[in-house]
This record gives sequence, structure tokens and C-alpha cells, in this order.
Amino acid sequence: MSDNKSHIEHLLSNEQKWQHSYEQPISYAPLVQLANSSWVVPQHFLRYKHTLESVNEVLESIEFSAHFRVLAAQKGEEIYLQVAVLSPDNYQKSASANEGKAKKLLFGRRWIVEENLPTSELIQTAFLALKVAREHEVRELFQLMQSGATSTPFNNHHDLPVMAQNPELVKSESAKSQVDEVLKRIVFAGKSIELKSQQQIAEQHLYTVELLCGVCQLSEFNNKSISFLTADSSANSFLHALIATLVATSNDYVNEQFKYKGFARFSKHVAVEQIGNLSIAMRSPSTVGLCSMGKQHANKLNFEIDSGRAPQGCGQAIGGFLAAHGIEQPENAHLYPNYL
Repeated sequence: MSDNKSHIEHLLSNEQKWQHSYEQPISYAPLVQLANSSWVVPQHFLRYKHTLESVNEVLESIEFSAHFRVLAAQKGEEIYLQVAVLSPDNYQKSASANEGKAKKLLFGRRWIVEENLPTSELIQTAFLALKVAREHEVRELFQLMQSGATSTPFNNHHDLPVMAQNPELVKSESAKSQVDEVLKRIVFAGKSIELKSQQQIAEQHLYTVELLCGVCQLSEFNNKSISFLTADSSANSFLHALIATLVATSNDYVNEQFKYKGFARFSKHVAVEQIGNLSIAMRSPSTVGLCSMGKQHANKLNFEIDSGRAPQGCGQAIGGFLAAHGIEQPENAHLYPNYL
């Protein structure tokens, strides 16, 4: 314990203040020595107090594509993230042909940043915001020629209430199209796609297609071959599986290219078992070694965070939600003394 105390006193001394003003260790926070001999205070023993300035400080350490920028803004007391997208007009006849030419400036949805949000979760919120913004682009780049016009059937702007009120218009296929016929009418990023191979595997069908776009702003799709399985041989299954694979390709790109301080947390090159070992080192009671006072302060911090998560004004709805499952009080009801 004395060694741990000397380390934390060094970290918090006047000569070397805690690394960030927006996060501070709780009283009696434990220090954990990692396998590389580094000493750290695990994030679940830190208090956070984010401001617009601190959120921007975190964002400055994030690296990603030049065409997508995660911004922080504030309205009243509410801080939020928003992705700015500089992109060609996806609804022009050839979106890829606009590369390097006129582009639109667009903004994605807002992602709320709570004051006590752990810095790791703030970084992951930016990560998720980029994935969603890029998915939006992918869905708009997928075009289908039909009835003498061009549609974007997978975009996010269709009138869902109208669909729900008229499900018969979108649930039944008036004409059973064949995959090879539909392929001729698909355009992605301004270019057609080509079927390279098709084979049946047990009850499923395996397709490999090549995207013929060569200068797409979403560069992971340039002359890309992708493979996917469908449950049957219908054109509808083919179309749904194709867009799902295109979105997955975009997500894989974000996984590899999104970096915080040069580290790609979600890359496939990160060793899964080593992450597990690191988690055990920072969370196992045997390695953390909290003293009794540390446990009290940690429990208090956990209570403050968890109890503050309950959405305001929804107690009655939550009561009904629990009752529908035959539960009068959840196991953690003590977190919500004035709520349930």
C-alpha cells in the first residue's frame, strides 16, 4: 500500500498534476501496475466533469478521414457532438464523377455528451457518430433504376409513418425480379456493379460482386470485390444482403481508420486476448486491492452515476415496463428511491 500511495502522490504533486483537468481520481483511488510496469488509475475510479473545452480537447486527438469531421457544440447547458460531412451530391446522376468538384456541407444528428461521461465513452461516441454518418452516405449512394426513374430504396429519408399506415404497398413484391435482371439496374457511387460468381451452399446462396466505382469519396469501395450470403435466391434477399455488406464494409473502414492518439482501438490488429488481460488487470479485485475507504468512495461514485441515468418523467412508463415482465421491483431498485 505504501508503494501505491507514493505513486499517486507523485501523480498528483504540484510538479506533475493529474493529466487532465476534466477527470480526477476519487479519494483512496487504487493504482494498478500494468504488465509493462506503467501505473494507472482505472477509469471507473475517476470523476468526470466535461465542458465544451474539454470535449474539444479530446476531439483534437482523434484522427479520421478528411471528408468527415466530428465537432463539439453547446446549446444552453447541453453539450453535443455532430459530424460535418463534405460530400458530392449523392442524388446527381454520377456521384463519383463529382469527386474533386463541387461538394455539399452537411451535418449529421446530434449526440448528447453528459458532463460525467467517461472520456473513453466520449471517444466511442465520436466513433459511433462517424459510423452512422457514413452509413447514411452509403445508403444514399445505392441507386436502383425502376419504372423509368431512379430510386434510393435504402436511404434514411423515406416516410416511415406512411409505410406503417400502408404496409401492403411495401411488403408484397408485385413482380418477382431475378437477381441477374436486378443487377443491371443497380448503381453504386455512380457506377454499375458486376456479378463475379454465384453458388449454392446448403440452403444459402453465396454471391461475389465487384463494385466498378474507381474514384468514390468513400475510398474503401473503389474497385472493391465483396461476398455475401443470402437465405434464398430471390432478388429481394440479394438486395438486402448487398446493402448490409456495403454498410459492413464502411464500418470495417472506420474500425481501422479511427484513431485516438494514434491508436486504432477497434482494429482487427488489436489482440482480443490481450484486451482481456488488460481488463482483468484493471478490474479484478485481487489486482485492484481497494481499501475499505476506497470501496466506500467507489460505491458512492457508482451510485451517483447509475442513479443519474434514469430518464426524467418516465417513472410511470418504467413501472408499466416492469409490470409487463411480472416484476414489482428490480434487483437494483435502491438506485432509484424517488423514481419507481
